[in-house]
Amino acid sequence: MNQSATFASIVHWYDPSSLQSFIVNSRILQAFARTLEDNATVTYVLLDTFPTLLNSAPKTVLDVIRAMNADMLKSQTKVSFSFVDGLTQDNLVPLAATLIGYPVAYVPISADQTSFLSGQPLNVYEAIVVPGTPCASSLRGSNQPHSLLKFSCPRLLAETNRELSPERVTKRLQSQFRESLSSIELSLLVHHHVEVMDRVAL
Repeated sequence: MNQSATFASIVHWYDPSSLQSFIVNSRILQAFARTLEDNATVTYVLLDTFPTLLNSAPKTVLDVIRAMNADMLKSQTKVSFSFVDGLTQDNLVPLAATLIGYPVAYVPISADQTSFLSGQPLNVYEAIVVPGTPCASSLRGSNQPHSLLKFSCPRLLAETNRELSPERVTKRLQSQFRESLSSIELSLLVHHHVEVMDRVAL
């Protein structure tokens, strides 16, 4: 497979409101959108006074991802796109978490909310990519681990919802990345610890 074919599905998305950029695999996002509608991939947490689980993905997140897929299908030769201007944090924070691949996504209660999860115990996860075999390490000239994702989930929710337990979140992460990483002889380690912060930056 040549380099152009390898990157044929890779496109750039830019948000003018926050000046954030996202690198997206258009083929994977199309399939991913269907799992989101079934609420099978990402758990959304509303950041109210007491964090609560949402029963489904926020409508704005679904609408934006549908619009992304429609735009990419319509203009298949383009490599860079922009979101509509005016996305606020209550829309952009869960959208970003979804596009990055977090299994848990936070949803601010409003565009003006400034305090998040202050003083609440959090399960903190870090997903680290490591060589799958000694041979893979030597071929790349380095055996240094690479931090792929780092995110958190309120510990209280994990204690009352089995899908958010550290064991289940770890399995979800490993399942999510196993196929793509094993194809290039890499594997995923997940580190977990509990932490309390004054506030969480989103």
